[in-house]
Amino acid sequence: MYNDLIRELSVLESSKKKEQAIDFLSSRRGLKGKQNPDLQLSASAVVFKGKKMYFIEHPYQKELLLPAGHVEVGEKPSMTAEREFHEETGLTAVAPRLIDVNLIDIPYNVVKDEKVHQHIDFRYLLKLKDEPSELAELPVFLLSKSEAPEEFKKYFLEGKQS
Repeated sequence: MYNDLIRELSVLESSKKKEQAIDFLSSRRGLKGKQNPDLQLSASAVVFKGKKMYFIEHPYQKELLLPAGHVEVGEKPSMTAEREFHEETGLTAVAPRLIDVNLIDIPYNVVKDEKVHQHIDFRYLLKLKDEPSELAELPVFLLSKSEAPEEFKKYFLEGKQS
């Protein structure tokens, strides 16, 4: 059912998270949107401006994360990364290239009364377009490698290649 996503993962280097994601995708249904309360697909945007990367402050977890969101029914994860980056930052970024996949444990959300679950998160490097910004949904931060959360520092190597 998710063969297109499994093929997309083939470009990534071998890793435990990649193999786990492939296993999940091979054996699950209803991962797009919020249909599956235990395991969902999401996509994140890795976007640079010069040597700095964009982050948002997550509204419930109150931590700096990549702009990201749920993959909706009928939407490819690459489209989700572009859409969520635009919605959350007010900026436009395009030309997605898959650079990583992550399995994320999502804690209980008291505000939405959502139980603990996991995301298979497709992470895309996008190119920032030189367009006027719109109103951002969330607080936006442009951080250098030394300022970025530890989990995301490895992506600064991707920024040098773009």
